[in-house]
Amino acid sequence: MKTDVIIVGAGPAGSTLAAFLGARGLRVLLVDKARFPRDKVCGEYMSPQALATLDRSGALPKVERVAHRKLRGVIVAAYDGTRSRGTYRSFGRYAPYRPYGLAIRRLVFDQVLFEHAKSLASVTAIEGFRVEELIREGERVAGVRGCWDAGRAELRAPLTVGADGVRSVVARGLGLSEFAADHQKYALAAYWRDMEHEDYGELHMGFPGYFALAPVEENLVNVNFVVDRKDIDAARGDAASFYVSHLRSNPRLSERMRRATRVGPVRATGPMARRCKGPVAPGAMLIGDAAEFVDPFTGEGLFSAIRSAEVAAGVIELALADGELKDEVLNGFARLQAEEFGEKVRACWTLQRYLYRPRVANFIVRRMAANGALADKLTALSGDYVPLAAAVKLSVVMSFVNSFGKAACH
Repeated sequence: MKTDVIIVGAGPAGSTLAAFLGARGLRVLLVDKARFPRDKVCGEYMSPQALATLDRSGALPKVERVAHRKLRGVIVAAYDGTRSRGTYRSFGRYAPYRPYGLAIRRLVFDQVLFEHAKSLASVTAIEGFRVEELIREGERVAGVRGCWDAGRAELRAPLTVGADGVRSVVARGLGLSEFAADHQKYALAAYWRDMEHEDYGELHMGFPGYFALAPVEENLVNVNFVVDRKDIDAARGDAASFYVSHLRSNPRLSERMRRATRVGPVRATGPMARRCKGPVAPGAMLIGDAAEFVDPFTGEGLFSAIRSAEVAAGVIELALADGELKDEVLNGFARLQAEEFGEKVRACWTLQRYLYRPRVANFIVRRMAANGALADKLTALSGDYVPLAAAVKLSVVMSFVNSFGKAACH
């Protein structure tokens, strides 16, 4: 078949890109090694601005028709038990696309996005296709080789997009993205029924890691436990017992777990964090987690995935406008990506150094708890509708965090 773009990975980034490109009439081949519906370990929580991107892609009405929860903001509990509550609200000319974020099971969400992309006439999807390597013509990527039920195959197109997550085959083949060796976080996750909860996402700091909670259905809460590699190793092969024992012994969550029942297994993923050297190569590009992923404590992965897909779609349309891929246009994606995410990503990596330091984290959360407007503004930042530069002077904040963090570490 004649194809303009091959997209490897049909998760939120890949399916959203396919939808945007398909709506523009480009011929898209969307491939994934899994068969849908398929599940993923995830915090399963999207910011208000993620809903804006989904709406522009045409998928939001379909997402809103399946089981989900609308969450009004974020509750953060520090190591010492101090709690802050931030609610999505307007700040001057900056308003959330909706006054809520959205939590939804990835098993359901990814299926909706995949089916939406497939519904477009110029999008062809292949499930169960495992990409093994990139096809190269000189320095250019010309497609992918892989295998599926019909045997081995070569798929060729002017542009190949890696949207295949933190273990991206495309990123590995390009050598543009790598795991962050200094920040190896692992997540254990399970669903719980009859757990006490509110219409807020929650983060609970503690040892040996933090818990992230998101109610995803009427009486179902997704609870993630994020820990370092050394702590996963200490679980000695019994991740489920490790996860459950720490959850039920957490002083701020144990009471809420009295009547709770686990639904399904404890699932694990990791390491998660990646650093990107650049998202573009001749004939190829990376979007979503395949390019860069920050620890979910400070990195809003689903928004970054689908928004990077939207930005990429505009660049790809221009780069293929005359039927031939123009590298100089495609290279502009790196600049647009940096403008969209660069400042926030740099701030996230800086904050990572100190959010696992109890003295620093306790101090920050106490300030948020004492000042509701500050908590709301920081929640607006994490909700992606107030730019970092419009909310705070980054240089002042980073100077404070660095100086306080260094003092707390000695």
